[in-house]
Amino acid sequence: MHWSEQEYLAMEAGSPIKHEFLSGEVFAMAGATPAHNRAAASMLVALGLLTRGRPCRVFNSDQRIYVVEGGLYTYPDGGVACGPWQIHADGMSLLNPVLLYEVLSTSTRDYDRGAKAEHYRQIPSLRHLLLVDQPDRCIEHHRRAADGTWSLITVRSGALDLADLGGGLSLDDVYLPEIP
Repeated sequence: MHWSEQEYLAMEAGSPIKHEFLSGEVFAMAGATPAHNRAAASMLVALGLLTRGRPCRVFNSDQRIYVVEGGLYTYPDGGVACGPWQIHADGMSLLNPVLLYEVLSTSTRDYDRGAKAEHYRQIPSLRHLLLVDQPDRCIEHHRRAADGTWSLITVRSGALDLADLGGGLSLDDVYLPEIP
């Protein structure tokens, strides 16, 4: 079935589960493993501490994002928006994140790294896309330069450089040890 954006938004408003919309197709978003949830929560806390005192706010996976180019409605694992939030006419979807992150899972890894990342890079305000590997200790940092080009830095130890958001993001704050 081919859905219009209006049909998707009406269905989503009354749905107990989240769905992604892309090019007229609707996809139910599955739940996540405990390891995935721990990594997503650790990112949220670390980014919240990093941006404290700045005109930025973190958000979790309940915040829908709309990518104008390509017409994608989706729910990243989390992110950061700075300054006044720009909300789509639907009243729910954020238009201007500066950072998005996805915790990679076996079932979504290829999509998150490929087509979804390409859609995210179309968001004019986006400066950072973080792909958090799980269970490996590795974050792929896609960064937009002032000239609009994107670079990729893979970080396995130390910290990510997020100076424009307040400093570094330590991998130790994301990959917390298991509790025995």
